Amino acid sequence: MKRLVLMFMAVLLTGASDPWVDAASQDLHGYARALSLDLRGVVPSEAELEAIEAAGAIDESILDDWLESPGFEEQVILEHREQFWNLLDINLLATRRLNIRSGTYFNNRRARYTRLATQTHCGDFEATVDEFNSPVEGSVQINEDGSLSEGYVWVEPFWAPGTTVKVCAYDAQTHDVTDDGVDCSTSEGFEEQQCGCGPNMQWCFDNNRERIIETALVTDLNERVREMLQAGGDYSRLFDGENMFVNGASAHFFRHLVPFAEANYESPVAIEDLPDIPFTESAYIAAPLKDHHDGILTAPGWLLRHQTNRGRANRFYGAFLCAEFMPTETALEGDDPSVLPSPDLQRRSGCLDCHARLEPWAAYWGRWREAGARYHSDEDIPAFSEECSVCAVTGTSCPDICDDYYVTRPSHTDELPYLGWASVYAFLQDDHSAHPDLGPLGWVDKTSETADFGACAVKNASGWLLNAAASDAQAQEWTAQFQVDGNYRTLVKQIVMSGPYWGGE
Repeated sequence: MKRLVLMFMAVLLTGASDPWVDAASQDLHGYARALSLDLRGVVPSEAELEAIEAAGAIDESILDDWLESPGFEEQVILEHREQFWNLLDINLLATRRLNIRSGTYFNNRRARYTRLATQTHCGDFEATVDEFNSPVEGSVQINEDGSLSEGYVWVEPFWAPGTTVKVCAYDAQTHDVTDDGVDCSTSEGFEEQQCGCGPNMQWCFDNNRERIIETALVTDLNERVREMLQAGGDYSRLFDGENMFVNGASAHFFRHLVPFAEANYESPVAIEDLPDIPFTESAYIAAPLKDHHDGILTAPGWLLRHQTNRGRANRFYGAFLCAEFMPTETALEGDDPSVLPSPDLQRRSGCLDCHARLEPWAAYWGRWREAGARYHSDEDIPAFSEECSVCAVTGTSCPDICDDYYVTRPSHTDELPYLGWASVYAFLQDDHSAHPDLGPLGWVDKTSETADFGACAVKNASGWLLNAAASDAQAQEWTAQFQVDGNYRTLVKQIVMSGPYWGGE
């Protein structure tokens, strides 16, 4: 036992400056340590080392236990974060943002409608209000510039139950509907003086709460990786999974904040299926996705991280097909400056070498809002609009929806055949015109039938575990097996049991 403890301590000290030691360079204990660090992120326990020493090898049952452990889930999640580029830092909903000055919360964007001027303070006095936090008649101060100062009220905010904060009274109002019948829980109430942030400030948020919501949206991607492993390891589940994972922050965002920006966002989960949990609930709960929402490629965390359809396609191409867009040596010569360049990048010299592939692939996200996370159905935006076609051809004024989503103001003759067509369908040729309605899963289904998808999964996993590329023969063997069963855990097991990992033949 003493010998084991000494060896165990030696293992802990070995390579301390570089925990990601090469398993192939280690003895049994060093190999066990490297393997455990790779698969679980921790060194083996004393009991595990004792069992390994007694057996003279790492028994397959121990390996299977490690592959089924929560630590393995975390390691796979960490690896996939590199593929997702899993970080979100955007301006979610500027109109609902709260600022804080002198310890008082306020919505500066609404000040022109409530205090009659864009200003940063409602007064250093406690407001006199009714049961809706609306200032009572005669209690509002009129300033020299004509603006109003109504004072503050104390509110228990949704993000800190049991505490109170100062909030400018106009912004703390809790009316559901104004006296004129305007719904304060939608964007229509933004310019209404009687509308505020609602009960417990639920319709507004500050910078700190925005960061928490953004973290929840990207963590959903992590939890989908965990679900894939816990469901058996079928890698396709990442792309066709039927659940989203929400915590209190994201549930609050979809239920209370998304209605203020329905042009940009929608809840991927039906409101009635969202868990009824407080904002402070940190646990992630599986909730069923609505139609058209499939897997990570239509998850809010993915759509908002990669905000253009080209960016979404490019990241999938790089992360899950292990390819990149490389123009030929002559592709960047440029266009003739005397000729108006075509808006069709598939035809423009200097662009076509990449865009001939990228444009059809980007079209798989064609029905998803760019710089947002909303699905536009064929009912919302038909592929072709007779109304938009007529106004485009006749030159008459077009409705906003036509100017926003359809080809109506051609700047080049190449656009003329697409007048009245939704912009996402413009320049798509042959069967590519079906891509927007197939959605990203259509691309996944197509690529998963080829060796490229499996070969990339093998390349990513072997790069993580071997810290080097596998030989062509070894990679082909693993790819062939992965193409058959698509099991990620089995792939990892094959790699760590292989000669390249442990130093054998």
